[in-house]
Amino acid sequence: MAKETTTIFRPDTENVLTRGLNAMTRACDALSTQNEQLNKDIEALKRKVARLQEKVLIEQDEKE
Repeated sequence: MAKETTTIFRPDTENVLTRGLNAMTRACDALSTQNEQLNKDIEALKRKVARLQEKVLIEQDEKE
């Protein structure tokens, strides 16, 4: 009976590695999703900067 109690509280190596790999996979997926969103945000900000630069140039031309 002591051996059964010990194995209940001590998971086997394969189970520990499998759970760890699953956790790492979920973390990697979350980071990939976040990276995609950040890339989209960067592109949107680049477009906004370009529009603002154009606006500044137009306003400078109007002052001259």
